[in-house]
Parts: sequence; C-alpha cells; structure tokens
Amino acid sequence: MRAEAKGERRGRGKAQNGREAAEFETDDMDERIIAALRQNGRIANRDLARDMGVNEATVRTRLRRLEEANMLRVVAMRDLSAMGFEYLAPVGVQVKGRAATAVGEELARLERVITVNVAIGTHDLEIQVVSSSLAEMEELLTNVIAKIDGVERLFPSLALKVLKYNPEWAPL
Repeated sequence: MRAEAKGERRGRGKAQNGREAAEFETDDMDERIIAALRQNGRIANRDLARDMGVNEATVRTRLRRLEEANMLRVVAMRDLSAMGFEYLAPVGVQVKGRAATAVGEELARLERVITVNVAIGTHDLEIQVVSSSLAEMEELLTNVIAKIDGVERLFPSLALKVLKYNPEWAPL
C-alpha cells in the first residue's frame, strides 16, 4: 500500500444502493470544493470553477464523483438560534424494560429532539433537545420525554454557551 500524498484523504463511501463503495481518495481540489460549498452551498459551478481557476466541467465531474460516493451532500441547515431555539440540552437517557433502540426511535419522532444516539456507557441513549424557553425545556423533559415507556432516568445538562458546533460532519 502506498503512502498517502500530502493533502490526500482516504475514505470509504457508500454506494447509492447502500453497499460499500470502493476506497475513495479526496485531494486538495476536492477539499477546496467542499470548503467553498460550506461557505455557500448555493454557489454555481461556473463561479466555483472561476474561483478555483479550473473549468466548469472539472468542478461538475468532481462534484458528481463525491456525491455518487456519498462523500458529499449539499443540504440546507437550520440556524437554531435564528429560529428562536435559545436552549440546547444534551441529555443522557437510561432505559429499562424496553430495547434502547425502540425508545430511541420513539424519541426521534419528537420535533424538539434533534439528535438521538444509542450509546454504551453510563447512558443507553444520548439525545439533544432544543427549546425556545426554559419552561418549554422543563415541559419536554418532565412531561414528554420522561413519560415515554422505557425511559427510566434522565441526565440532562443545559448548554450555557456553544463554543464549537461542526455541522460539516452532519447529517449522517
């Protein structure tokens, strides 16, 4: 196996049919395209090509290759603060009497629950909840989430200030 060149990144994407794709390498140009799309997901291929000093066909081909390997997806992301969600709470959930996955699937259907992860460790599930007020957060935690069948105990925290949130790795 050859050593990776500087700036080259390896990954294994999933093909559109869900099967594992062949090993895929991104280079500096791919990373520059991705970085530009992080800044402006609506930039035209023509403008992106001009900014990068390449022709539009090169950008189009590379984007198609990244998308087909499921290494890149351009999506709209909500700005939670701009939408009025001033409170973010990471919550550990202990489950009893029901499969953690089943409880997690039910939690995932709640609009204000923005992430659900099955975990190993102290908590069976780790979730994130958003709300527009502390009263709404209290209602969600005590009268909605805590009442779901299988939820034994909640371990909520309240994010006072989000210092880093890296949306480039989401959604999964």
